[in-house]
Amino acid sequence: MSEYDVAVVGAGPAGASAALVLARSGVKVALLEREALPRYKTCGGGVVYRAARFAGLDLTPVTERPCYRAALYLHDLGRHYTVRRAEPLIAMTMRDRLDLFLVERAVQAGARLLAPCRVRQVAAHGRRVRLDTDRGALWVDFVVAADGALGDVARLAGWHDDRLAIPALEYEMPVDDATLLRFAEEPRFDVGMVPHGYAWVFPKAAHLSVGVLSTHRGAGARDLHDQLARYLALLKIKASGEVKRHGYVIPVRRRSGPLVRGRILLAGDAAGLADPLTAEGISYAIRSGQLGGAAVARQIGDAAGVRTAYHAGLRREILPDLRSARLLAALLYERPAIRRWLFRTWGQGLSEAIADVLLGARSYRDVWGLAVRSLGRRLLAPAR
Repeated sequence: MSEYDVAVVGAGPAGASAALVLARSGVKVALLEREALPRYKTCGGGVVYRAARFAGLDLTPVTERPCYRAALYLHDLGRHYTVRRAEPLIAMTMRDRLDLFLVERAVQAGARLLAPCRVRQVAAHGRRVRLDTDRGALWVDFVVAADGALGDVARLAGWHDDRLAIPALEYEMPVDDATLLRFAEEPRFDVGMVPHGYAWVFPKAAHLSVGVLSTHRGAGARDLHDQLARYLALLKIKASGEVKRHGYVIPVRRRSGPLVRGRILLAGDAAGLADPLTAEGISYAIRSGQLGGAAVARQIGDAAGVRTAYHAGLRREILPDLRSARLLAALLYERPAIRRWLFRTWGQGLSEAIADVLLGARSYRDVWGLAVRSLGRRLLAPAR
């Protein structure tokens, strides 16, 4: 097959967003997904408002529960902080519905969906790339690899994988009406419950997503299950039916080196662009997919130009915030004494600032600057 200019591999938020930009630019684009759609996707399913702003789409049709407030609990302080906004801080969804919705927008714009279609081999041939798939060979001018944390394209194309992929465990739990009502309006995040990470409760339409994650790569499955069991006991959450248990990894540090090699570009989790503080990946998946799609659409005949344009976009819009988020994550998860001091003296303000980031109204660079100034005032304060 050779009727396409670009192949986008992976029909998640990054891939669908790249395909939409390319199709709207008049590029002949194939969107490849290894499974038939809709398909189940392991994910907490909380879409922060920042992601909806990046997408430029009304996500109401796939929102199960809009949440206008959220709570952060600090267990080692015995305090919690609630934030409220006029816009939904987090829109609860299921990834099968969200991904299909985004893919349908790309298809309506002119992208061609090939699913199920798994890529077996990737090989550069001069100014073209050959993808060997279980539907046959596909020759294109450029490939956008957006096939997620465990995708194959980067490996097949020879990238070294030095992303930091952290472990997470999620239970999807049917619960009785009283329990669902208890958490219905307010997703919660619990810091200090899990070593070097956090726990969460997300209210869906008819069940709860309850999970834990660790920012340490070496956290074991048994440890996460034990921590989640303690969390459920603390919150007195009991399942009323079959529990679906899912483990997964989230890449919160990007691959070192270029994210464009030859005529292949990496976006989203394939590049390692999840938020290091919250481990939320949808926002930067969407935005990196858009930036990658735009770079390819403008410079499709010039691989070096694509690389320059894409990296410039990442440096302008994503990478500085990821660096600041990584520094904040180190304070929050690795320095408990500093975390306790920050939240004891500035807990509500810090929570409000992070909420503004989730809305897309503020940057992590701003929040990091506030944290540094606060710590500086502490260090310079006269001894009492």
